[in-house]
Amino acid sequence: MNRTFFIPLLLFFFLFSCNTLRKTTIEELGQEEVATFILVRHAEKEYGAKPGLTETGHERADRLSFILKNTDLDAVYSTPTKRTRLTAAPTAEAHGLPVIPYDATLLKEFSQDLKRLYKGKTVLIVGHSNTTPAMANFLANTDENPRFSELDYTNLYVVTIPRIGKARVLKLRY
Repeated sequence: MNRTFFIPLLLFFFLFSCNTLRKTTIEELGQEEVATFILVRHAEKEYGAKPGLTETGHERADRLSFILKNTDLDAVYSTPTKRTRLTAAPTAEAHGLPVIPYDATLLKEFSQDLKRLYKGKTVLIVGHSNTTPAMANFLANTDENPRFSELDYTNLYVVTIPRIGKARVLKLRY
């Protein structure tokens, strides 16, 4: 009779302690803010060796700034090309932030640095048709985002990385 009483009691305490441990873990770690990375390709570019932006490209850069005007940005990154810097500039200026250059040939290392430095922060990253989806893949630990068409300037990715769980990539157009 003691054994039949003891086993359910032991099972109850085991399940209760597991639930308490789970709740404590979620309370301690799950409350951490999500890291958010907003990724865009540069806006429509001119032709030539070191192209700037077309009139449409400047309008798109301004549209990006308008879209993000109520977003608390912590940093703005761009490759060092003229077209990416010009795309990032209106948003950076509106938030009182500098445009920080990054090396597009070191995306994996850069993505690791971003994840370490910007936990609970929001960052805009301006790149190219090949680097923007590649960066989304590195940040989210996936390979589901293919290179953009050279004619497509409308993609906007939002990569969210929670403290616990899997990163998510939201694909939008602007």
